[in-house]
Amino acid sequence: MLVRIKGAISNCYLLLGEKPVLVDTGAPGDLRPILAALKRHQVEPKQLALILLTHGHSDHAGCAAELKRRSGAQVAIHAGDAALVRAGRNGVLAVQDTLGRILRPFVDEEFEAFEPNLVFQEGIALEPYGLRGRVMSTPGHTTGSASVVLASGEALIGDVLRGSLVWPNKARDHYFCNDPERNQRSIVKLAREGLLRCHPGTFGSFPGTELGRFLTTDGGEVFEFSGEPV
Repeated sequence: MLVRIKGAISNCYLLLGEKPVLVDTGAPGDLRPILAALKRHQVEPKQLALILLTHGHSDHAGCAAELKRRSGAQVAIHAGDAALVRAGRNGVLAVQDTLGRILRPFVDEEFEAFEPNLVFQEGIALEPYGLRGRVMSTPGHTTGSASVVLASGEALIGDVLRGSLVWPNKARDHYFCNDPERNQRSIVKLAREGLLRCHPGTFGSFPGTELGRFLTTDGGEVFEFSGEPV
C-alpha cells in the first residue's frame, strides 16, 4: 500500500509492506502532517524499517534529522547528495523557467543537518526492509537523485519530473534541474522499467506512459514507453 503525505511544498510517501518505509521527509515544517499520517495508519515512528530520501533538498530532507531521532531508523541517501544533508543546505538550485526563478527564494531554505546511516552508490534492494522493489540512481535534478521502483509497477521518482497543479495525470518538467542531460537519461531509464504509475515529489501522480512525452535523445530519436526508438 502506498500513502501520499502532502507537505507544504512537496510529497512524502509511506509504503506499507511487511514493514513500513517512509520515502522523503518534507520541508522543515512538515513534521506534524507526517506524524499524523503515521498515526492514521497505526504506524509508530519506531516501527519504520527505513527512511529513504530521493535527494538532499530541504523540501525532501527537512524533517529527516528529527524523524531519525524519533524512530531510530536508518536514513538512506545516494552518495551524490550526502554532502547536502550533512550541511543542511540545498546547494545549487538551477532554475529552468520563470516560475522557478520566482519560487527559488521561497524554497531555498536551510534544514537541520544530520549524518545519514546508509549511503549508496547505484541503488539498494528493498526486500530487507519488507518491500518488493529497489532503489535506483536517477541523477539530473541533483547529482544524487534516486527513485524507488516497486514490483507493483509504481515508482516514486522524487523530482525527476513533477506532476501538474492544473491537469490531473499529467507530467511536467521540474522547476529546478542541475543537469538536464543526465535527467533526460534518467527519464529514459525509468521508462524502460515499463511503469504503470509515477508518484513525483511535487503535485499529483501520473501514468507511466506520460514519460514517453519527454523521451528524446541528442540524436533526435524519440523513445516509446517500451524504451525502443521509433
